[in-house]
Amino acid sequence: MATVKVKFRASSVPGKEGTLYYHLIHQRSLRWISTDYHVFPDEWNDKKSAIIVSNRNNRQTHLQLIQSQTDWEMKQMQRIIRDKDAEGISYTIDDIAKEIQQLPSSQSVFAFFRQQIVKKEQMQCIGTKSNYVSAANRFMEFRGNEDLTFSQMTSEMMEMYQAWLWNRGVGQNTVAFYLRTLRTLYNKAVEAGQAPPNDIFSHVQTANVRTAKRAITVKEVRKIEKLDLPRGLSLDKARDLFLISFYLRGMAFVDMAFLKKTDLKCSMVNYNRRKTHQNLNIEWMKPMQTIIDKYAEQTKDSPYLLPILTGKESSPYTAYRKVEHNTNYNLKKIGEMVGLKIPLTTYVARHTWASVALHMNIPIATISEGMGHNSFKTTQIYLQSLDMATINEANARIIRKIRLSECNEK
Repeated sequence: MATVKVKFRASSVPGKEGTLYYHLIHQRSLRWISTDYHVFPDEWNDKKSAIIVSNRNNRQTHLQLIQSQTDWEMKQMQRIIRDKDAEGISYTIDDIAKEIQQLPSSQSVFAFFRQQIVKKEQMQCIGTKSNYVSAANRFMEFRGNEDLTFSQMTSEMMEMYQAWLWNRGVGQNTVAFYLRTLRTLYNKAVEAGQAPPNDIFSHVQTANVRTAKRAITVKEVRKIEKLDLPRGLSLDKARDLFLISFYLRGMAFVDMAFLKKTDLKCSMVNYNRRKTHQNLNIEWMKPMQTIIDKYAEQTKDSPYLLPILTGKESSPYTAYRKVEHNTNYNLKKIGEMVGLKIPLTTYVARHTWASVALHMNIPIATISEGMGHNSFKTTQIYLQSLDMATINEANARIIRKIRLSECNEK
């Protein structure tokens, strides 16, 4: 019986990447099948014949892609060998090598996902990359990490996947997010000619349902602003980042993190949204400058405007996510201190700006433009929960009025 293994050949040039190749053995004959995959020596585990997926020089996504590709190709080569053995007819190593070289160039589902993640990372679309990673990892978990072809993805499989997510207590909107992102990846595969143009998502729920209120009132923003916190500590910094996000029209945390000092010119902040690539201009005002001045010493050697990144990080995207996590942790504490009924996060600042604008009768078109949305539909998703909050508030006023009338009659 023939065997095939993936092997690593180090480069003759020190410090350069080596090359992966397939080592085919049959009846004491050997064949080397070269690949275009290259890794460094410390990224290869020779005993396990596997890649060591590390984040050295931000190569984690790249290495995961190579691992997915080699796993899939190994699976196809082993299938060829099994089929040959099952035929019961004598074959040579040349017969196997020929069939391997004739394998179609179509990718596996997991490898295609990894490729799309790499592309988004290269484009610095960090939010979309994060969405792809979450959706891909969840689907891989559902599959027990068993790869497949796009032709094997069916409508029935998507229904089973949806039920699998529900049975694990995943929220309805989160389930919709996973399925919607998976559909986006599938459609990209269709465009690339890797997947059949089938509507396999027609029987699953991909639309969000109306969620609970995620905005706070102007009065509550003022409470946060006036809260007596020790200057310079983590709670104080979290409060300042929340406030400047609100002042900057609900700017997303990732956009705040990568704002550079050079983006502020002539009393205007000019930046491109990481998510939609829209170019936005915001008038610079005194409350914003007050916060910047407060952290001037901390940011003096940094190219960035806000005290989130220093410019010295080896992985700035990992660093900003860590700061965001810590900021949200401290904001939740602040929310409890001022008696908020919802968890306070950086995202609440964005919803709150939209909420205040809506209640000031600012047109939705203006709100949408101010938030850098691609369409009114996205803005409506924000405002749906705000409308529900207004209705609930109106209902509470009606009930109070009825109860007051009862008391007066008595």
